[in-house]
Parts: sequence; structure tokens; C-alpha cells
Amino acid sequence: MLRLRHARQAERLVTQEFEASSGQRFRLLENTELRTAFGAIIGKIAHSHRLSVEELPTHFPNVLGSYPKHPPSWEIDTLKIACILRLADAIHIDSRRAPTYLHAFRKPLGDSEDHWYFQERLTRPRRSEDRLTYTSSQDFSAVEAQAWWLAFETIRMIDNELHQVDALCVEFNRPRFLVTAVSGAESPHRLSRYIRTADWDPIDARVKVTQVESVVSNLGGKELYGDSSSVALRELIANAADSIRARVTQFGGSNNSVVVRLWQAGGDYWLSVSDSGIGMDENRLVNSLTDFGKSTWTSPEMLTEYPGLVSKKYRATGKFGIGFFSVFMLSDYVEVTSLKYLDASDKTARLIFKGGIGGRPMLQRVPAEDRLHAGGATVKIKLRCDPLTRSGLLETDVLRISRSEMLKKNISSLCALSDTDIAFSDSENGMPELVVAADSWKTAEASDLFRAVYAEELQVPFLAPMYREYEKNFVTNSRVILSDDGDIVGRAVLAAGLEEASIADLWWWPSPSAPIFVGGLRADILYSILGVFVGEPGKADRKTAFPSANAQSLRNWAETQATSTANSSYASTATRYTAAQFARSVGVDVPTLPLGYTRDGELTPLKADQWAQQCEVVYIISSAEIYAFHNEDGTPIYIDRTRGRELDLPGNAVIVDLYPMFFFPEEVFPRPKDSRFAGAAPLVDGVWNPEAWWYGLGKIGSAPMILEAVARAWDIDAVSLGKRLERHILTPEADERISIETKDGSGSVKLEVYSMWKSSIAEAG
Repeated sequence: MLRLRHARQAERLVTQEFEASSGQRFRLLENTELRTAFGAIIGKIAHSHRLSVEELPTHFPNVLGSYPKHPPSWEIDTLKIACILRLADAIHIDSRRAPTYLHAFRKPLGDSEDHWYFQERLTRPRRSEDRLTYTSSQDFSAVEAQAWWLAFETIRMIDNELHQVDALCVEFNRPRFLVTAVSGAESPHRLSRYIRTADWDPIDARVKVTQVESVVSNLGGKELYGDSSSVALRELIANAADSIRARVTQFGGSNNSVVVRLWQAGGDYWLSVSDSGIGMDENRLVNSLTDFGKSTWTSPEMLTEYPGLVSKKYRATGKFGIGFFSVFMLSDYVEVTSLKYLDASDKTARLIFKGGIGGRPMLQRVPAEDRLHAGGATVKIKLRCDPLTRSGLLETDVLRISRSEMLKKNISSLCALSDTDIAFSDSENGMPELVVAADSWKTAEASDLFRAVYAEELQVPFLAPMYREYEKNFVTNSRVILSDDGDIVGRAVLAAGLEEASIADLWWWPSPSAPIFVGGLRADILYSILGVFVGEPGKADRKTAFPSANAQSLRNWAETQATSTANSSYASTATRYTAAQFARSVGVDVPTLPLGYTRDGELTPLKADQWAQQCEVVYIISSAEIYAFHNEDGTPIYIDRTRGRELDLPGNAVIVDLYPMFFFPEEVFPRPKDSRFAGAAPLVDGVWNPEAWWYGLGKIGSAPMILEAVARAWDIDAVSLGKRLERHILTPEADERISIETKDGSGSVKLEVYSMWKSSIAEAG
């Protein structure tokens, strides 16, 4: 940002007054008459250094007459002076710019060091006919290759500047400069004849993208986002909301609506998304929508033009520069009309894609009747198929209500956490109806929020009864989650799980999940939770995200939810155990919730030591091996997964999730390791390594707490006991599984089991 602001500050230097250490004031150009006459144009030429060559004629269109005290035949060619200035600075890359003795004092790092290193070795350039030739005083070794490549890129830049200035001089009838290119800039091999390398050959073997259309088509469509057509609508709304936020951040004013429209005309269905945001001029419209992977919001042009976005810490939802291209999942005809905020309406620009991603976009002059009269943009697309199809916008061929009403409900669910108003209209020019009010989710009644988020589920006949029960739990037990700055970034409840008890004989029970919203739009989900979270995207597809809450707020929420779940009339042993696992995964101590299940029911931390004291050997059974149900009185029923037989667990067996989920992604909060087992050998496929298992999972979930309880009860060091953990499984050589009797005494079932013995194997004989 400092580099981008540098040119703007340069424009002020001639007219600015400075103060010396003595207190004496001075200016760079002391002659008042000359400063008055030429100060502004000098500053403008200095500022032009950051402009592209193509922009120079616009800023310096005329040759100026001479200063009255100078000869009348003199003239001031500002365009030529601007070219001289930029070329003189560009070609100045030899050792005079990087003196050897200064390197010792400044000690540059990173790219600066490489810049210094190659410039220190370059000699003064020579003119060879119409070319500038650079040579080096020493060869570059393989260790110094990075500096050589930086020299090559810099010389390519100089060569490009010379070519562009030469073309400019020809076009605007100016005398051409004597030098128009740099020797060797055409290829690394040619440049190595002048700037030599030692023991290595500079071959340009960088990764190239030849089939650009194929890459954009795949990574901008189904290969990245999957088959969900709603992704395109999500991305269009996200871009529109970003634009409105940017305009409000930079200029202030009200937060106007994103408007979504769906209508039918001429036998085709059309969709448009409009905003009243910061808008784009003709150049940015083309550059932004034809440069796959380049995010407008982080571009130097945007930062230069709108510095307030940086100083006010504006954060856009779109970070990867690919979201717009998802629109081609829905359409082969797309037109984008935009007007930069504060520009006159005749500056409205329109870019049209007629042949999908493979066609050549066309920049069209916008007729007066279609021009915008305020900043913003409209993306208008002709849908490839009827919205009411499996591959259409609504992703269904079942008409429950009108297409427009279905889309409104989808928007309500998809954009429930929007911080920008979102409105809808079923005609191209009709008055839109507000669907989502900005940030309304933070203060909405719990029942209203639940119905907005789970609108789709509440419409499905076999899901609706269960979600009506979920709603009761959400209204009673949901709590807010806060970010580091105290803002609400979540309202959620841990799903208890037995809501189906109040609904007789329903065969299907869904696993509930809470959506995570990125930029106010639905992205990822968290299982076994009901509610909503604000999140940050993990990947470009925005299908992976994590709540923006701070860790302590999540822990506080998890603790309250674990407690309420434990006391819920809906809770079972299984759901209480799930609540405990979740709470422990974020570091919350829940002593009244189970570590696992035994034949008598829940094994809590308060009971674990006493239970272990009664065992000479402890069998640990993975929760993946059996189904856990419950009787009407809440006592557990254990059923094997192969043939549905009820099991009679032995008293020394405990059922535990041996591979518990860690709530935080690694990039947000690294998975904790049990350092006591840090010396474990690495895992080898097919070889049981208990130390490596404890090292990776020994700080997560309930299993490690059972180890500690058994170690205390048996008065054994936990590390020594952990090393004794044996696995009994089916292998090609033998069946080492443990037999568990059935409840009715009709036989036994073999299960994979882990065991810990009070006496070592050697002691036990």
C-alpha cells in the first residue's frame, strides 16, 4: 500500500514546504515563479510513474507553450518528458543503484536482497544500435539462480517498457527514442550470453496453463462446486453484497438491497442479480471478469483507488477471483452491466458472454434506456433450462408452490445471515419484496430464525415432524457465540437426539446439522448441532468453513450445551456421550457426562476409578462395532452390526469412540498431541502401534480419560499402561477377536477389541 501511495505523494512534493533541523523552511523548487508555473505539471509527471504507458496520452494530451521568460520557440512536451522519466528510472538497475558498501549497513532481506544482489553485479548498460545491453561482472552460480531469474524478469520489464514507449511515439507522431529493446530479453538462454551463469542453464520451465478454457470450465464449475446449481446464485449474491459493503465502507451512505429477479420472457427463463455498490468502469469490468483467479478486492488497482477499504479493514467474501465463473453452470448467455460509483450514467459499461465460457466476450455500448443512474452492477443470465428441473436453479422437478415462491424460500435459507438486505421480484422491472433484512438473524426470535434456516426441511413431509421437534429444542436451549471483538457470530444448540420419541414409529430420523455462512451465505455445516454460525472460508469453493468465534466463546457455549443436553428430557446415553465428546474436543471438562458405556449404562469420570478397580483386564470396544439403543427406562441395549443380535457385555468392557472428531480444523487450532508418547515410532500400515495411537489421539475425547482412570486405579504409570494396549482383530493369519455372549444365551459374537491388563503379559504368563 505504501508503494501504491508513493506516486500520489510524489505529485505534492514540488509544492510542499519542508522544515530543516534548524527550523528553516524550504521547498524543492525555490524559484517561486517557476514553481507557480510548472509545479502542478511537474507533480503530475512524477505521479505518472505508476500509470501504464497506455494511460499516458489521456493524462498528457497536449504539448504546452513555453514559459513567458523563455524563448517563444520552446515548447513543453509533457508526454515525452513522462516517457523519459519512466524509462530513465526503469533502466537504472546496475551497481550504481546497489553500492556494495551500503549492503553491509542496510542488510536487505528476501526479495530486496535478491534485487540488491543482481544489481550489484550488473555493469553500466551499453547501447548497441537500437538495443540496450546489460552485462555482469561475475557469473551467477546455481546457488545464486534466484537472483539471476529476478534479473531476467526485470530486464523483461524494461524491454516491455521500451517497446510500449516506442509504439506510443509512433502513434502520436513523436520522435522515437534511439533504444527500443534490451539484448537477450527474448529468452533466458539469450540473456545468459550477456549475464552469464556458471554450471547451470537457465531454462524457463515454469508451470504453464495452455488450455485456459478447460481450466476455467472445470475449476469454475462442477469440478469445483459439485452439482449444486444454487452455488451460482450464492456466488452472484456474494459478489453483489461485497460491492455494496465496499461502497458503504469507502463512501458511507445507506446499505441498499441486493435484488434477485426471476422472470419468463419469449419462452426462456431469466435470472438477474443487481446491487447498488461500488461498481466498475469499463477497464475494471473487462479485467475483473476475464482474469480467472484474480480477486478484484486485493488488486493493486482497487487498493490505490479506494485506500479506505484497507484503512477500515474491509473484508470481502470473494477472495479467490473465481466465483463469477460459476454462473456458467446455469447459462451460456451472460451480460454484466455496471457503472462506477459517482460516474455519470453515460459511463455505464456492459460485457456480454454469448457463447458461455468458450465464447469471446463483447464490450457493448449501452443504449440510453438501459444505462444505470447510480453506482452498481447487474448480472443478467438466460437460464439454460427451466428452474423447475433436477439440473435447474431450483434443483427439483416437484412443484409445491410457484417457482418464484420456491426461489424466495431458497434465498431466505441460503442468505439467512446476510449483513445486506436481499430483495426479490418475479418480473424484470417490478418492485422487489424484502426477503432477508440485514443482520436480522442476530435479534430475530429463535423460532423465526429456525424456520428461515430450515425452511426446506420443514416443507418435506417425512422431515417436517422431526424438525418441528428440533425447533422446540432450539427455542429452549440455543445460545449465542461471540467473536474476538464481541460480535454475535453464532446462535446454536447441541442436538439432543431423542426428539423422535414424541413421534410414533417414524422410520427415518435425520442427522441434524447447523450451516456455516460465509459472507452471509450458506457454505459448510457442523453435524449434531442446530442453528447458524458465521464463518471463514477454508477453500476457494467455500464448501469448507469454520466458525469465526473465538475459542473461549466456543468452549463456554459447548459447556452450556453439554449441560443442557445432559439434563434434557430428550437425551439418551448415546446423545449424552456425543455431547461429552464434543465438549471435550474443545477442552471443556464435563464430569457428569459419560466417558463411554458399560453393561450398567454410562461410565462417567466420577465412576471410572471405582469401575476400573474391580477389573483385572479392561476391554475397550469401538463404538463403530455395535449399535447402542435404549429401553423406555433409559437403560442401554447393545446390538451387533452384522446380524442384529443383542449382546450381553461383560462387566469389564467399555464402549468408546476410539477415533473421535476434533472440532477445530488444523489450520485454525492444531490437534493437540500427547507429548508423553512423542517418541513413538511412526505408524506402519498393518502394524499395531499403541504409542503412536496415544500420541495422535491421547488428548482428544474420552478414551484417554479412561486410560488415566485405569492407571490410577491400578497404580500404574499411564505411559507404561498405554504401551500395553493390545488389539484383537481378524488378520490373514488368525482370528484374534474377542467373543461376546448374546443376551439370550444362544451364542456369541466376535468383535474387534482392545485390551489393557493389570499385570503385564509376562507376569500373567
